[in-house]
Amino acid sequence: MLTHPCYRMKMLLNRKVIISDEITANCFLSSMCLQSPNHSEGVVQSFCIEGDVLLSTAADILLLCGSTQNLALWITPSDLDGEPNPLLHPLNVLPLKSLSLSISHIFDHTPLISLSTVPVFSKLTHLEILNDWVMWSSTVGLEHLQQLTHLCLRVHTKRTKPTLVMSLLRNLPLQVLFFHASEDLKMVQSFLECTDLIDPCIVLVDYALVDLDDFRNGDIISLWQNAEQIIEQRRAIKQGKSKSCNLALLLTQH
Repeated sequence: MLTHPCYRMKMLLNRKVIISDEITANCFLSSMCLQSPNHSEGVVQSFCIEGDVLLSTAADILLLCGSTQNLALWITPSDLDGEPNPLLHPLNVLPLKSLSLSISHIFDHTPLISLSTVPVFSKLTHLEILNDWVMWSSTVGLEHLQQLTHLCLRVHTKRTKPTLVMSLLRNLPLQVLFFHASEDLKMVQSFLECTDLIDPCIVLVDYALVDLDDFRNGDIISLWQNAEQIIEQRRAIKQGKSKSCNLALLLTQH
């Protein structure tokens, strides 16, 4: 059986591509350069780039795959030493609908940033932000992204500002607001209830109890599909149409 990374990439081209390190990323670039330009642009629609892949390498890959609609960019933020960010152009020109990333790839850690100033964010309907500090002192302009229907953030009982979360619930057409909980789940649930952050679209998951792979399955699409399923099951239980629920639903029921 062929197990070379390039072979694995070829086999995945018509579905999704997962690149987990710089060596595999360069191998993927080489294999894509051998394809015709039209084939390279149209074949990949879902991407997960993670690990030690450089920002410049990730940018080169995205430029070759111009039809990418779903992107999980789980790489370590790099020090650009004052150089222009190579990710900005490919992110802005891609027809992205779903994006998961650390916004430290785009901005320095400052409450003055606004995602609405970067074109890529104005196109998204689904966004996951990996940074813990979002919603501590600023919404980072999320309330201006009026096309967002699915949003995933971190929640901290001592740092997350309820008024900022409420502004998102008021101003965005959210169908899913997915909270990652790293603290004790009962404590987080109590925090949400005491601050009136109770909304049918909120999904709360404790990753100490729910396996991460069960939710993501290697890409951001699985995250949203599972969150939507939880909300549908919750609605069915409320309407008396269902008596069963999975672990994730038990963890998110208010």
